Amino acid sequence: MLWPVAIAAGAAVGLVVRMAYEAFRATVRVEEIVLPRLPASFDGTRIFFISDLHRRTIPPTLIRTVAESGGADLVLVGGDMREKGVPLQRTRSNLRALSELGPVYAVYGNNDYDDRIRELDVLLREERVTVLANESVLLEHADGSRFRLAGIDYAKSRRDRVEMALIDPIDGSASPDRVFTLLLAHDPAIADQLADDSAGMVDLILSGHTHGGQIVLPFSGGWHPVKAARRYRSGWFALAPRKQTGGHAPRLFVSCGFGTTGLPLRFMAPAESHLFILRTGALKRP
Repeated sequence: MLWPVAIAAGAAVGLVVRMAYEAFRATVRVEEIVLPRLPASFDGTRIFFISDLHRRTIPPTLIRTVAESGGADLVLVGGDMREKGVPLQRTRSNLRALSELGPVYAVYGNNDYDDRIRELDVLLREERVTVLANESVLLEHADGSRFRLAGIDYAKSRRDRVEMALIDPIDGSASPDRVFTLLLAHDPAIADQLADDSAGMVDLILSGHTHGGQIVLPFSGGWHPVKAARRYRSGWFALAPRKQTGGHAPRLFVSCGFGTTGLPLRFMAPAESHLFILRTGALKRP
């Protein structure tokens, strides 16, 4: 009678070990993204994207892996850089590690508001991290072509203002047909919140928040208390074209994230980070 108990106990231990392994992986997924409206001068732009750090510490191996994979031109952090009880020094160390790769831009997530946001805001400024709280920056190439990097504050904080994030930071105008736009948003629910005119101004949305379900039971498809997070659990999504924008629609990517919330365990939703290489559809490739 002891054998069944021993087998069950061994299986349980093995499962927990597997879940811990998935939670503490330091995987960098390298992927090329073809974007028709990306200016040819920005073809090959390399973006390192990481979201939902929570309690984790970024290991040197992760930074080394990105560097050995060709490095990054921009580092984007999709929110939840911390959670309640995480020492500020840990967050500072993480941001300094990311800064080794390139200039860092970030948006706030829901857990960033768990402790006093002012302390985090000061830390980010000290570490020269640009927070895109309903604003954008323009990256300009020598030939005059431009790339707009925009970010919005966490929606449930009631501080999000999409229309402000998409205003041209130079002349205050909206320019849907002129500027390629990457929108950084913690919550993928932004995909359902974009008005038709705003959707026409965005080409790519990067988000996190869902943890990919974090612990996904077989055949369940994952569960999340927020409906939008269940619909956009992880991976790529082609959003419905909008008639008002000539059939244009942004692409949405949802990362499983790097850290965990609650139990430091994952199942069928392993921790991940991303190195995206942007390609313009205007270029003909062999």
